[in-house]
Amino acid sequence: MRVGVSVGLPLLAVFAIGRLDLAGYAAFGALTSLYGNGEIRHRRFETQIVAAVALVATIAVAAVFSAAHGPLWILSVLLVGTVLAAGTLGAAMGWVPRGEIFFVLALLVLAQKPTAWTELSPALAAAAISASLSVLLGVLWRPREERGTLRLDELHHRAMQGFASLDRREHCVLILAAAAGVLSAWLLAIVLGVGDPFWASVTVASLMPALASVEIYRRMVHFVLGTLVGVGVAAVLFAWNPGHLELIAIIVLCQMAFLLFLARQYGVALVFLSPLAIGMSNLSRDLPWRPLLVDRLAETALGVAVAFVVILLSRRILMKVAQRPPPA
Repeated sequence: MRVGVSVGLPLLAVFAIGRLDLAGYAAFGALTSLYGNGEIRHRRFETQIVAAVALVATIAVAAVFSAAHGPLWILSVLLVGTVLAAGTLGAAMGWVPRGEIFFVLALLVLAQKPTAWTELSPALAAAAISASLSVLLGVLWRPREERGTLRLDELHHRAMQGFASLDRREHCVLILAAAAGVLSAWLLAIVLGVGDPFWASVTVASLMPALASVEIYRRMVHFVLGTLVGVGVAAVLFAWNPGHLELIAIIVLCQMAFLLFLARQYGVALVFLSPLAIGMSNLSRDLPWRPLLVDRLAETALGVAVAFVVILLSRRILMKVAQRPPPA
């Protein structure tokens, strides 16, 4: 319910003032609400503060790139930097959802959204206000039995403790594999001319957090099946060409359902991720739905193929790293 309010209020606000062009920035800022939901109040506050700053910074980078009409090679550098930074920060903070999936999604979707320099201020304001609302609701909306104080001075200690507890060698392999996979999928999608190439990168980013797990291949099967069913659900939801208010309702409900199942059944959660991502990416663009759905299937296949190769190679490297004695 809290996540639904965090997402719904900003989207309804930009719709009410006739600035639906800001909906993408507000929606991605509201992704802050997805983080820290299994934590007690003060720890959730710490997590969401960091996630909010990181998401708004990612949105700002994407918006500036779009306004400057930057070349693709700069966007590729930004993509690698986003994966490295978000993946490392998330590992240190220990937040859920794991990985850099939503940062990659925000960067690539908003970087291709046409933006003028004069629109940067309202765009970033929409993202910042939306993220701040998520943090505020995370503080106020809590079970009565929770206790704890909101102390930002503990945040530095928590982050440093998280960085210190990382297995540096394993983390380097994991994060570099994620960066290589995400970048490769994105470049291949561009070369092959497969629709909007961001979904291939998001596919890889969603699988990389489980790279060191023995269940990685089962997770990959769940991802493929969940995405196929999710695209089918999206085809039904978007077949009647919903208006903006209906689309906002679909996005809110899908984000609530995604969070509800994320910690319980990964495959089921992905059923709602597909219509959520497709709806968010098309909220202010009003593109035809059918080509978007076909593109998602092709991009998913490409992303899974790239992820499979990266996982095979990376797991061999991880095994060799695990066999080496730690440095003195």
